[in-house]
Amino acid sequence: MTTGKSINKLSFFLSALMVTITLFGCSCFRNDPPLDFSEEKIKEIDKVVNTLYENGQFSGAVLVSIKGKVVYKNAVGYANLEDSIPNTCDTKFRIASFTKPFTAMLILQLDEEGKLLLDGKLTDYLPEFTLDGGDEITIHQLLTHTAGITGESRIPDLIDIEKMHYTRNGLLDRIMEYDLVYEPGRGREYSNFGYALLALVIENVTGKSYDEVMNENICKPAGMTNTLSDITEMPIENRAVGYTYDYFTGPEEASYLDMSFCLGAGQLLSTVEDLYLFDQALYTDKLLSKKSKELFFNKYGWHPARYPYGSGFKKISCYNLEGSINGFQSHTQRIEKDTVLIVALRNVKEAVYEKQIVIKWASSIASPVISTLYNEDYNLPKKSGAFVIFRTLIESGHEDAEKLHKKMTEGQTDRYYLNKREFKFFEEELIKKGMTEKATEYKNICKK
Repeated sequence: MTTGKSINKLSFFLSALMVTITLFGCSCFRNDPPLDFSEEKIKEIDKVVNTLYENGQFSGAVLVSIKGKVVYKNAVGYANLEDSIPNTCDTKFRIASFTKPFTAMLILQLDEEGKLLLDGKLTDYLPEFTLDGGDEITIHQLLTHTAGITGESRIPDLIDIEKMHYTRNGLLDRIMEYDLVYEPGRGREYSNFGYALLALVIENVTGKSYDEVMNENICKPAGMTNTLSDITEMPIENRAVGYTYDYFTGPEEASYLDMSFCLGAGQLLSTVEDLYLFDQALYTDKLLSKKSKELFFNKYGWHPARYPYGSGFKKISCYNLEGSINGFQSHTQRIEKDTVLIVALRNVKEAVYEKQIVIKWASSIASPVISTLYNEDYNLPKKSGAFVIFRTLIESGHEDAEKLHKKMTEGQTDRYYLNKREFKFFEEELIKKGMTEKATEYKNICKK
């Protein structure tokens, strides 16, 4: 039974909670902060990028633009480790799923021209698609991953089939090998195959190749000269090699992937400069009408987000898009109210996709850069203490690893962060390798 005194206490608690929420809403959760840019901020951005590079956490290129002007552009690391070729701002990286907005834009342009309808049926434009239930799929459903087309996570032999070369008909046949995973419009499953079907629609409707349509309708109007499909067997100037970071041996060339498999979903190469030009063109009517731009930014292209920055729980309203493919990751942050764009393209990532402990996600660049531009406190990137002790144990032995752990835990160095889950992860990695004695040593060191 609740007493009057209890009710008063509860009322007081709820009032205090509301005050706290209000205060946090005014400060920590602010999503419309004022831009505070000066030339000095360029040095801060450079420090973030170079700290990540010196930590071994980033290899790639970065561009930041404000009010239409490029204020920062830099590249670090190597486009080709074997030949010691450095990354530059002209290096072409695989942009992975940033390909999808290009595909979506071409579809929207065809809709504007009356050559297809967003609620039109896929089979109206690709009659060769004869999968059971496929005659109910619409273009809109393909764009929004609601068509029921299978996602790659359901394909058990994916590693083998993505290494094969596909003609357009061969790719269509491959897609039709997999039944719909739900009735079109009755679910959502992220599907690269769905975007491959959109690319085939583009080619069928126009009678031209994907690259021809993209060059005519996007690249030329935007002034982009370094965006094209990556054709695996063709030599392409300034193309980066993609690397996977192995925890025991370091960077190794990423596993082979034939880019014909990624049509419409992830096959494009580009540069930070070209993605900047793409962004700038979207502030004009060169690429899309106002109505189509609203669809592009809120349904089919970049994704609205509230992105964390600074200390505490601050988030800023923006458009965010990331892509990931063997050895590469792309990241873009678009803060429309201030015409801010942050682009980071990298050519080294970890094999364990969800971890990215050693080679950091590109957000390690985006969040500090946003903090810098909006005058908020932030911490420079640090290295994983768990990983450094792990490698020290393997390379230099127990004594050196123990000394380093002691320095970290006693605060003798601020270069590292300590994370219990990462310590557990590397202990398990040693066990997987059959290095049980090392795993026991590592566990005992990290307990102290």
